[in-house]
Amino acid sequence: MTGKSPSLYGLTDINTNRTGTQLWGKNQFNSAFPVALSLKMRDDGVNPVYVYLDEKLEIRTTSSKLTMDDVLGSKDDEVYYCFESGFAPFESFVGAPLEKIDLVVLKDKLPFRPIEVKLTVVPDSATVKDDDANWAPELVVRPVSSAYAMMGIARRLRVAENKLLLQQVEKALRGVYSNINDWTNSVEINQSRVELVWALQEALEVAQDIQQPFLLQPIWKTEGQSLKLRQQCFDVFVWSDAMVMNIPLKTLTKEMPKSGKVSRSLREIARHVKAFYEACSLGHFNYTSTYRGMSLGNQTDKAYSISGKVTKNYLKHHRLFEPYYSVNVLSEVILNGGEQMLKPERRLDAALVARRGG
Repeated sequence: MTGKSPSLYGLTDINTNRTGTQLWGKNQFNSAFPVALSLKMRDDGVNPVYVYLDEKLEIRTTSSKLTMDDVLGSKDDEVYYCFESGFAPFESFVGAPLEKIDLVVLKDKLPFRPIEVKLTVVPDSATVKDDDANWAPELVVRPVSSAYAMMGIARRLRVAENKLLLQQVEKALRGVYSNINDWTNSVEINQSRVELVWALQEALEVAQDIQQPFLLQPIWKTEGQSLKLRQQCFDVFVWSDAMVMNIPLKTLTKEMPKSGKVSRSLREIARHVKAFYEACSLGHFNYTSTYRGMSLGNQTDKAYSISGKVTKNYLKHHRLFEPYYSVNVLSEVILNGGEQMLKPERRLDAALVARRGG
């Protein structure tokens, strides 16, 4: 160990609000390490795998469409990485300080991009017994992340050059929005199921052309569900905001729930239709009552979750099977003995502690 303080690649005292001991805590490392890994990827000139929607709402993955400069700003920019922060430009939608998201990127001292960070392991418990070619990670999306994805698109629609797109989105959502009297009534939401799905599909078809990167998903790969890291271990996938909004449409089952209960997917579709229409047409919506409320018989701790059985169909790219970086990249991302600061509180921490033999 050198005389220098433990640190993570690319995160310095002048470009982030999280340094020193703040990098290694239980919840802090799980967002700081992914950003450091992504900055390493940026400086190496390696593109992330972009997960986005085409004009027919088909899911696409590519490593040629998006650079890490697009996501985190370039090395030559004046960039600041603010962890656990609200994205100020969205406050006009809710009329109050926003619930915090994992990362806000500032460029030239101005808000540039909000980012949700999801550090996920491959395989998850649902795919570990499959052939390793079918291994994939679980993805859990919080209500605040779902709302941020919607607000990103709504904000871009409300700029002057997208006026026609805005009108088309409003038209797509208006009919079913006007026909629902009580958004907290499960019976009414279930009765409007088909119309809600069609409305959000049509709105996203219009808006997909202005989708932007939003969810940063670094993956790390292990030998089964052990703590032993695979030789080819680390990579980064980036999901667009439209893709995050689209997942409930993809996962919603065609059958009406026999109990009459609204599924998480249908609830999320209803939340989006209501909030998206209000944000686009009025310029504001009630975040708390919509994304934290509207429980419709479900717990409100998460918007939705999808297992590796589902994500393997979305992350169809050779780098899911063979991640770009080998395990050796750890010595270039975790600097000056930083691994000794970790405690086995979460699975990656435990894997790194086990790897150092401590």
